[in-house]
Amino acid sequence: MDPVSIVINRQAAGPTPPTAANAAAPNALRTRVAEVVAQMGPPPWSKRIIADERQLVTLIASAPGGGNRPHWHREFDEWWVVLAGRLQWELTGGVIVQAAKDDIVWVPRGAVHHILNVGTERSLRLAVAMPPANHYFSPCEQCGYTDDGPREWCA
Repeated sequence: MDPVSIVINRQAAGPTPPTAANAAAPNALRTRVAEVVAQMGPPPWSKRIIADERQLVTLIASAPGGGNRPHWHREFDEWWVVLAGRLQWELTGGVIVQAAKDDIVWVPRGAVHHILNVGTERSLRLAVAMPPANHYFSPCEQCGYTDDGPREWCA
């Protein structure tokens, strides 16, 4: 069966009870952020909250000074809700975005982005992406970040 047929077959014909949800992540009907944080312990860590054919939602914690490798996405835009701490996004072209609790940050596909915890406490962000969430790693010109890691990774 082709992927389009799979998506069409997953459409609801009418109102139905939520039988596809799990008791625990991913795809629980409710996730308590405080419980996930307590379970996961000190950062760095990430925990997949929702995973289906159209969206991947991940809770990510970073320690002060921590962050991720500069990368970009070919197939999708990505966005985050900052739940705690202070974060900085370094983007293609020297663009810097500062964000704190209750901010939403959106990065369009193709833009290299490098996220850093610039605060003094743990940061927490909810990342929303689209499967298969391929990440293409790239040096970051403005911060000088380079590494010898893999050039592609699928979340």
